[in-house]
Amino acid sequence: MGASSPPIRAPHAEPVPTGQLLHELADPLAAVHRIPGPHAGRLAGARPHRAWRDYLYDRLDIYATAAPDLTQVAAALRHELDAVAVDIEPRLLHHDLQPGHLVHPRSGRPLLLDWELAAFGDPLSDLARLAVRLDHTGPTDVLRLAHRPTPDATRRIHLYWRIHQLANAALSTDPLVRRRGRAHLS
Repeated sequence: MGASSPPIRAPHAEPVPTGQLLHELADPLAAVHRIPGPHAGRLAGARPHRAWRDYLYDRLDIYATAAPDLTQVAAALRHELDAVAVDIEPRLLHHDLQPGHLVHPRSGRPLLLDWELAAFGDPLSDLARLAVRLDHTGPTDVLRLAHRPTPDATRRIHLYWRIHQLANAALSTDPLVRRRGRAHLS
């Protein structure tokens, strides 16, 4: 056997205060959210949707199928979705923002890693998902990251936050995450 190689170590995120994380995410996220998309929905592995609303309808159907006891919650969110203006030009979304996905190279700007869940849609959905990942009781504190929020941004981000809670309640493999999602929906 030759010279031994150093062991491979998985990177782990250092704990950071929420305010610091939001500050550090502001620039990379603004750059990402400026990139327009040719369709709505996931970048890979799923069919593209003509409109963001259609993608969200599809997601609600998936969550209701996965958790039949949450069908009424999904129906209520679908009804609310019908009443909210979500017809936006799809923009690139990371859709899995969390501290471990933001790295700081020795030189240069912070970078976002792990684009497996990336989609094209409303940037407010990215922010709402971040609030869910950070286990916030609502998405209002991440709204400040919105690039030129419109007057209806607060209503949309709250709707998306509940949709992401439903996703956790219906699909998470972690029982604690499922319970938290259900608790936030009630």
